[in-house]
Amino acid sequence: MGDQQNNDLAIQIARFGEQLRSVATSVEDIKSSVKPVAALDRAIAEMSIHNQNARKDIELLWGRVDKGKKEREALEERIGEVDDRVAAMKNTAKGAMWVLGVVLGIVQTFMVGSIVWVFTHINEGDILNRLQQQRLEVLEQTMTKGTKQ
Repeated sequence: MGDQQNNDLAIQIARFGEQLRSVATSVEDIKSSVKPVAALDRAIAEMSIHNQNARKDIELLWGRVDKGKKEREALEERIGEVDDRVAAMKNTAKGAMWVLGVVLGIVQTFMVGSIVWVFTHINEGDILNRLQQQRLEVLEQTMTKGTKQ
């Protein structure tokens, strides 16, 4: 009976070994069939990480675009203010030129009038002076004639 039990035990161990080999083969088959799935899972995980990084980069870029847009609008506003100030200065300069032209025209008219007045009075004074000299000469001649007589 001892031998019988040993034989039964040996048969069971042999069957068990056979089952283990069958399970090992199945595990190897599962491993080989899971490898593509694991590789695919790894690739999906890498793509997910890449997607998250790309999303962060895109959000950062949109933030920069919004900031750039705000800066551009502020710059355009400042440029508009400068353009308005330049237009105001230009209008002021035009007004000043008109006023200066009118004032210089008045000054020129006054100067020409003054010169004409001076020369007119000098000529009148010269004429009066000549008349007075002629009168003096006539008086002298009259006196000279009166003393000779």
